[in-house]
Amino acid sequence: MRLDPKDPSFLGALIYFHHAADALSFSNAAVALNVTPSAVSHRITALETAMGKRLFERRVREVCLTRDGIELAEATAQIWQELQALTKKITLQEVLRVSVGPYLSSQWLLPRIGKFEAEHPELRVDLLHLIGEPDARFADVSIIWSELEHLKTGSHPLFSTMSIPVAAPNLKLGQKFWDSLITPIHYRDRNAWRHWLAAVGAPVKFADRGEILEEPHLVLEAAACGRGVAIGFLPFIGRYFEQKRLVPASFDTVQSDRGYRLVVNTSGASKCDVFAKWLLGQAESETMPAATDRCLDLIQK
Repeated sequence: MRLDPKDPSFLGALIYFHHAADALSFSNAAVALNVTPSAVSHRITALETAMGKRLFERRVREVCLTRDGIELAEATAQIWQELQALTKKITLQEVLRVSVGPYLSSQWLLPRIGKFEAEHPELRVDLLHLIGEPDARFADVSIIWSELEHLKTGSHPLFSTMSIPVAAPNLKLGQKFWDSLITPIHYRDRNAWRHWLAAVGAPVKFADRGEILEEPHLVLEAAACGRGVAIGFLPFIGRYFEQKRLVPASFDTVQSDRGYRLVVNTSGASKCDVFAKWLLGQAESETMPAATDRCLDLIQK
């Protein structure tokens, strides 16, 4: 036997030692481990030989721990208790699979998941970061960015948003930037730009130009790098304003026809209902209109 955690015989000998030290009896340890007393004695002798220390004093009808044995027993008892508590927690925990886009996850959800798991230790949340419509077979709950006009059964509006065009601070734009050579940057389709242009009375044909990207972070990063003008959504765009990486290309904000909705895919599951109720409460307590107002105050200073 080697004193090496990678050596299975060493770890096994520590388990034998723990039970013998806890019972102060090789016979009782053998009963707990479902082996013979001689097997316990053999493993402990091998451990003592490998360590070069006597861990037990053998007497006629009893054993007692040496000073080295007492020190090792205290350590193995603590580790054993921690292992028991952890395995019990893992065994009893239910896993809740939540699909969410990486943008909302990083900006809002991830900092809050720890709070939910602390309040509900029987549940563990596994986040599935997906772009686009998720496959309901792989998630219990989905948070989806989509149009909010016609919500399906089982869907709940989570956040509404305000759209605003944004660009890099060093990009020179006129008041009617759509009449210039600047190009719009789109996320997944051209509808967000068309909606904003129509709402402010600007020519919708401006949205026919520009590239379409599939990831919201890339859209904002492209705008911050001066590749064009993007539609940002308040209040989630606030961090870019605070960092002065983006500024409004116009101060006209429009109530977006898109937002985040919550969809429970596993109907009747109590874990889904618990999470959905908590998440809706978090969204409500966030007071999104107030957060949007803070962003507007920030960019108008």
